[in-house]
Amino acid sequence: MVAAPLTDLRVLQLDGGIEVAYCTRILADAGADVVFVEPAGGHELRRRSATGADLSGRSGPLFEYLHCSKRGLSVPDDGLAALFELADVVVTDRLDDTWESLHQRFGHLRAVVVSPFGTEGPWSSRPASDLTLQAASGGMAPRGAPGQAPLMVGGEPSYWFAGSVAAVSLLGVLDRTRRTGVGELIDVSMLETTHLEHGMYPVTFASMADRPFQSSRGVPVPGIEPTKDGWVGFFVITGQQWLDFCALIGRPEWQQDESLFIAVERRLRAGQLQGPIREWTRQRTTDEIVETASLMRIPVAPIGSGETVTGIDHFAAEQWFVRHPGGFLQPRRPYRFGREPIDAPAPAQNLTGVEHVGWEPRPRQAHSGAAGGELPLEGVRVADFTGFWAGPMAGAILAGLGADVIHLEGPKRPDGIRMNTIRAMSEPQWWEWSPLFCGANTNKRGLCIDLSAPEGHRAALRLLGTCDVMFENFSPRVVEQLGLGPEAVLGANPGIVIVRMPAFGLQGPWRDRVGFAQTIEQSCGLAFLTGYEGEAPLIPNGMCDPLAGVHGAIAALVALAERARSGAGQVVEAPMVGAGLAVAAEQVVEYSAFGNLQRSMGNSSPLMQQQVFRGPGDDEWIAVSLPDQQTLRAALAVSGGSDLDDLERWCAAHPAEEAAETLLTHGVPAARVQWAHEVVDSPQLRHREFFEQLDHPLCGRHTYISWPARFSAGPHDWNRTASPTMGQHNNEILTELGYGEAEIGRIRDQGVISEGVLADQHGW
Repeated sequence: MVAAPLTDLRVLQLDGGIEVAYCTRILADAGADVVFVEPAGGHELRRRSATGADLSGRSGPLFEYLHCSKRGLSVPDDGLAALFELADVVVTDRLDDTWESLHQRFGHLRAVVVSPFGTEGPWSSRPASDLTLQAASGGMAPRGAPGQAPLMVGGEPSYWFAGSVAAVSLLGVLDRTRRTGVGELIDVSMLETTHLEHGMYPVTFASMADRPFQSSRGVPVPGIEPTKDGWVGFFVITGQQWLDFCALIGRPEWQQDESLFIAVERRLRAGQLQGPIREWTRQRTTDEIVETASLMRIPVAPIGSGETVTGIDHFAAEQWFVRHPGGFLQPRRPYRFGREPIDAPAPAQNLTGVEHVGWEPRPRQAHSGAAGGELPLEGVRVADFTGFWAGPMAGAILAGLGADVIHLEGPKRPDGIRMNTIRAMSEPQWWEWSPLFCGANTNKRGLCIDLSAPEGHRAALRLLGTCDVMFENFSPRVVEQLGLGPEAVLGANPGIVIVRMPAFGLQGPWRDRVGFAQTIEQSCGLAFLTGYEGEAPLIPNGMCDPLAGVHGAIAALVALAERARSGAGQVVEAPMVGAGLAVAAEQVVEYSAFGNLQRSMGNSSPLMQQQVFRGPGDDEWIAVSLPDQQTLRAALAVSGGSDLDDLERWCAAHPAEEAAETLLTHGVPAARVQWAHEVVDSPQLRHREFFEQLDHPLCGRHTYISWPARFSAGPHDWNRTASPTMGQHNNEILTELGYGEAEIGRIRDQGVISEGVLADQHGW
């Protein structure tokens, strides 16, 4: 039986597009009863086909995918009040009235609003598109070739990620609202979700390093390379992986150049390196390269597309795609409880009236107005055995919501993201100067312990005996080798929720392969839709980390709800690839339904006219979307011309910021393409207090981004404590576990615990 713990949750879906529908799809996957209200002409997604297929009056496959297991009906506006009274949650892209007014009338109702810029602030009423959100958030600027237009990621990922952020934010406060009986507002800004999605804490990096993380375009080296029969994708990030890659292609002289250990340096020297790499890859098939590189533990993947991804051996073996009753294939739920069966999706049902919704009135407890005070996950304890970004982000979400999250790393194997340091590795405590570690681990405590040592293993099990959740994102074989597999952990704590987040899953042909976000993007199809039209695909370059982190947190919160229902602990498989496949679903359902293959279109869209135009300055660009004829006429009126060539010439003659502001005042979605560290100047983000200041004991006071959702009942400050230094809380945590002062000193002397790195490390 498929776990569905939210069966008592009534959700009303109003208006919106993918961002709203994907949020409620996540809730429906967990068992919630979702009713979507459609306008008289039907939901706009019913008529959508990204490949222009003739729907012949049917609903498009994207609509059907997003609305599985939901129920739909049309009601007049004056009929919504009855549904508001009966529902627990409403998810929408706008409130027609103020939150205060809605809350006064329906004090129990939780409202989740997902909008381009948030419900308040100087930009709250501005139009936007996926393209302009990527441009304004800093996501586009580093992607593409020098001298050419910066590139968006294809497939409208801004909407999908915003939907997942909305869902995890709601799941995080559900218990609080059930305890208090008081409704809350969750206000999600897609500008903020898109900033988080495309850059790994660039604001914090710029604050700490006094320079931007990225300020020039380019592609990873090696990246997506041509083969004898197609394409293969690499993502080589650590020094050891670079050494192994050099051995793979027979370039020992590159192993001697320590500057090439640094990924940024390889990108700058792409002209020197790409020729020999491609000479080697073109002589071999994709499968040959993937097989050999995988054996050498080099992150590698075939390039999936809407046509090929369903046939990739690992995805087929692990049943990552299921058949919709409409006949097409679609991704399954991104997480899985144990080896629960994988059910076929249930199609959306159409109701004939409000009386058929079947929601009986519920007794509502009296409330005194606004909820607030306690953090929603206060009292939950989490052991965070993760590294890099996706796993730490999952733990950081729960920490931001109030959980006590303990981040574990080893004296000889620290969190790998620490290697991205702004200090030379010859300097004392270089490992504390990683802005990326600092950004991903706020609000946590730190325990530095050698899990391979018997005493370290015993301490870890003792800690797990006190925890509600365990996160880990090792490859599956590592956890078993450390003696921290599910059998051992559940033996120590039968009530714990274990969330396992390997790249590709716990079983299947790719079980033991190394994978980063970029590897996931290559295999699941996101890279295939990204690139200059007619040229090689490009990796989005990291967005599957935050996608996987949010979906890992979703899996944990759903599993905690299942534990509350059943009383039993859970093992939840939430591989990184599950989130990637869910977000790349449209190209799969389109190809499966119609045989039409979506391809990369540069910055163009199959759904509207849009483009990135060059401005008058050096590397100055403006993104403009024209979703309908009215917007097109408005843009042409601004430019004083009659076609898009005139608009392009007008943009070339006006500073990008000025041009965007002018177009926006006429209702045209537009944005200057800016670098991620430049968002600190955004008046909208400052109004929403998206930037927070934290004092780190070594690195000093710096700027951090908040969470992209605002909670009416809190937390109002997302970042409350800085990331832990290595082993900062060793004594504190071990004392809580019953260790005495002498015992702690003994295992420190043995190197079982440490307050620093005890081994030489290769560079980032």
